Amino acid sequence: MRVFLFLIILAFFTACQTNSRAEQLDKIAGTYCECTLRLAELNKDAASFAADTLSDGRFAGYLQQIQEEYDNAKNCTASIIAQNGRLTPAALDTVRTLLTTKCPELVEQRDLLQEMLGE
Repeated sequence: MRVFLFLIILAFFTACQTNSRAEQLDKIAGTYCECTLRLAELNKDAASFAADTLSDGRFAGYLQQIQEEYDNAKNCTASIIAQNGRLTPAALDTVRTLLTTKCPELVEQRDLLQEMLGE
């Protein structure tokens, strides 16, 4: 009887930890989205600048904006890392999956996610 009760209690705590980890990764994905969405938009716009040969003068100023937003995103994601640590490859995959609904713009920028949050 004691063993059975112990197993039930153990299963309960394991289930709670699994849910809290899923909730934690969901929160990380949402915060990461907020931290880096503007940077992702600027990166996407930069690609159109690169194709436009008449935009050489504007592109230099645009690079400065990208650098400033990168620094902001890096500082913002540093708070995520401070609270949760760097994400394991499995956790990064889960966050990528969550981003498909939270911030589809960021899904294509896998290298940015790895750089900002990964191990």
